[in-house]
Amino acid sequence: MMMPKVEIGDDKVLRLSGDLLFSTVVTLRDELLKAIDDQGEGALILDMAGVEKVDSSALSLWLCCQREARNNGREVTVHNLPKDMKSIADLVGLDDYLH
Repeated sequence: MMMPKVEIGDDKVLRLSGDLLFSTVVTLRDELLKAIDDQGEGALILDMAGVEKVDSSALSLWLCCQREARNNGREVTVHNLPKDMKSIADLVGLDDYLH
């Protein structure tokens, strides 16, 4: 299992890598939400190209990121969405939240 991590770029891109699973997401959540808060103004991109495995907790993490950004008057979009995460969102009817 690859522990998740977030890398914060100067280009307003937050790059996630590792496994976003129930057993690992909690360790990343606070760091990711703080990174969203610390990025100042403007739109953000959450790049998931480095994400290996996901379960439904990855979708929950994405929804938390969206809520945090909106609470701060910002927008965050996801790039390189893992195929399995898209399938989970489709299954539970939350696929509209990934755009």
